[in-house]
Amino acid sequence: MSACRRLSIFARKLHMFDSISIGTSGLLTHAKGLRVVGNNLANVNTPGFKSAQLQFAELFDQGSGPKAPQDSPHSNGLGTGVASLGSKINFRAGLDQSTGNPLDLNINGNGFYAVRRDGEILYTRSGDFRFDEKGILVNSAGDQVMGLDSGSKLTEISLDKFNNSAAKATGTVKFRGNLTMTTTTPPIDAKVNAIPVFDANGVSQPISLSFKNNGGGNFTMTATNAANATLSTQQLKFVGGLLDPAQGPLTVNLAAAGAPAVNVKLDFAGITSTSETTTLAPNANDGYVAGARTDTTIDADGSVQVHYSNGQTVKAARLALANFEADSALEQIGGSAFAKKEGSSVQYGFAGTDAFGKLLSGHREGSNVDLAEEFGNLILMQRGYQASSHVISTANDMIQQLFDMKGR
Repeated sequence: MSACRRLSIFARKLHMFDSISIGTSGLLTHAKGLRVVGNNLANVNTPGFKSAQLQFAELFDQGSGPKAPQDSPHSNGLGTGVASLGSKINFRAGLDQSTGNPLDLNINGNGFYAVRRDGEILYTRSGDFRFDEKGILVNSAGDQVMGLDSGSKLTEISLDKFNNSAAKATGTVKFRGNLTMTTTTPPIDAKVNAIPVFDANGVSQPISLSFKNNGGGNFTMTATNAANATLSTQQLKFVGGLLDPAQGPLTVNLAAAGAPAVNVKLDFAGITSTSETTTLAPNANDGYVAGARTDTTIDADGSVQVHYSNGQTVKAARLALANFEADSALEQIGGSAFAKKEGSSVQYGFAGTDAFGKLLSGHREGSNVDLAEEFGNLILMQRGYQASSHVISTANDMIQQLFDMKGR
């Protein structure tokens, strides 16, 4: 065999080896793609999970042979296979899921929850929250959910200082209804019994009020305690069926054993005095007994509301939301959480303000995996892998034929 022919056969072998290399790159890259699709499908029920898609890129060889003319429609490069540029995360909102848990939240709009894991601040759309045994708000992964204080500083949300509601002495009792001005013989006095009033220790010290009709819209009010002892006697005046604007407030001094004395204001503004039957009754009381925490909820603006057995509600903290200029500022680290890339900026705020979305209580965001799309991608990865394997087997057959030609 001539040297020229041997050289030609050797060159063809090299091209066949390149084809095997190209086919191998296809196998490896489509295997990565299959892994990405498989991970998406495996997390179809993971709250807050964001699906990803592998990005393919061609490998191109300019070649070392003669160059084609500039105006030629042909290219020198033959290609050297395919590679991956990594996966691209899809940040579209996941499916809204109703849970019935008042602590679960779904962000309707922009924003991520800020959570702390091992001292590092991470970001997530997964809103399945609960209070742990220490009274700290955490998610299902055990990450501490962060709030935002008045100084725009991230802080944990704790119920440690909200276990009980202290008692409050009554300051004002408001009344509603009508006080009849009709006089009879003998006169019938109006009376309101057992009005709940609380002393400085939060102990109920009910009082009763009786109204003697003096005629002409004038009444004498007498306040007595539970032991029927008189606490105060004062005048109440009406003009044209309405409380006289010059009428000053009526105040009852409430003194109980073991508690400081308190002055209770009796507010009759808005009541009437007509010939109708007396319907006078207490309408509001700003005092209350001590209470224990009974429930905790989160409002649409992220405010944590603590409810007590005495009917009181206190705002404990407000959840922080984070927003980024671009999705590329985040990198996936697992547990439905993302870390901020170095050099990226983050903006913190509250739900319902600026560009941040509102929160929906009793709901959470599920995975955004589209099963139809993923099964389509699954077929594409399978076919790409199959085609690459055929390239390798075909190139191998051609190399074998070249070896056989050399042998002959």
